[in-house]
Amino acid sequence: MLRNPLPRALSEYLHQAVKSKSYPTFVSILSDEVRAIKKCSKGAEESYLKGFENKLFKCLARFKLKKYTLSTGFYAYFIHAWTEKFPYEQNLFLDYDTFRSDPHNTLNKISSFLGVATFENVTARWKYNKANTRDGIAKLLRKKSLNMPQKLKVDVVNVVQPQVDKLYELVQENYEWKIDSLS
Repeated sequence: MLRNPLPRALSEYLHQAVKSKSYPTFVSILSDEVRAIKKCSKGAEESYLKGFENKLFKCLARFKLKKYTLSTGFYAYFIHAWTEKFPYEQNLFLDYDTFRSDPHNTLNKISSFLGVATFENVTARWKYNKANTRDGIAKLLRKKSLNMPQKLKVDVVNVVQPQVDKLYELVQENYEWKIDSLS
């Protein structure tokens, strides 16, 4: 299940931030990570074929960031590592937003992929959100996070777009993610 890296980063942030009143802001955490990604990307060729052992993640580890929210959505590295162990044909890549908006068709796609009977009586009535990131303090944090400075949005697009392009190439599908949007 793949998700647009920026909303995924906000979700990851909210899961941590609701646990502590003194947690840094999303803009602060994101800015630090984007700055580190930019420094680690300078002059370095993307090493997707190295999977988890790529130069970018090794470099980012030296920054000892409070939280990695954005780079964990750089799926191309993970997919390369995964497909080294399991052939590409044994993987089904799905878009999170498509699943949320149309769970029935997504479950049918999974059934077809697995070669099992399709689900007939699917209800989309479930709620599991251990950190409760849709209520209370999380709503306030989310609202504050939506006011990202324009320069940060531009920087996010610049570091994320090549990653998303590589992902689309690997999974042979374009999810049409809006890289500068938190929704």
